[in-house]
Amino acid sequence: MKKLIILVFVALLSIPCFSQDAGDLENQFYFRFGYSNPSWKYYGFDGKEDFSDEVRRFGGVFELGSIFYINRLKIADGLRLGINADYLSISAHAFDVTDNLNLYNVFIGSKVGVVLSYNPVGKLVLDAVAKVNPIWGAGTGLDDGDMDQETDVFMDFMGIKYSLGVNVRWSILIFGFEYNPGSLKLQNDSGSGDYLGNANDDSDKTPMSAMNFTFGFSF
Repeated sequence: MKKLIILVFVALLSIPCFSQDAGDLENQFYFRFGYSNPSWKYYGFDGKEDFSDEVRRFGGVFELGSIFYINRLKIADGLRLGINADYLSISAHAFDVTDNLNLYNVFIGSKVGVVLSYNPVGKLVLDAVAKVNPIWGAGTGLDDGDMDQETDVFMDFMGIKYSLGVNVRWSILIFGFEYNPGSLKLQNDSGSGDYLGNANDDSDKTPMSAMNFTFGFSF
């Protein structure tokens, strides 16, 4: 796992060195933000039926990234293959369970993968993207009104999630739709070796998938 993360980090640094401008599709830099909707299967639950009707879930996401096209891999007019890198990807999810219990989740990472872009007409560009999402740092806090950092805060470093999505770009505007699955090993600081774990089994890994809906600007 750590070898994969190191390779991803090296790839992020070296992408501009081997990418090229791509004729009818140009390299892009973008920033975007939006709503991140945590799955009902978060924490390993089976679905919405495992939660009470009072539970509310919500989240947010912010990203800075680039698209670099590889001109040598020209497929057809208006169709290009390239590399998509998010240098910084920050997301947060919250579950408002009861008046006395809230669960907060924060992720800081990067993403890198392949993008297939199609320019059907004018300034309209459609992207299909698949990326690896190394998580440099993640944390979950269980707030029951008296949060103890040693027993109620769980952390993970150097984890992995994934990203599958599509972008719709028009001129400088970018709209993104992304499924961001993955599981992390979040451990508390009490020294007991306790993990946040999985609601359905004895696994140390906690499922933390989400759907992201973003809006931003691409140049």
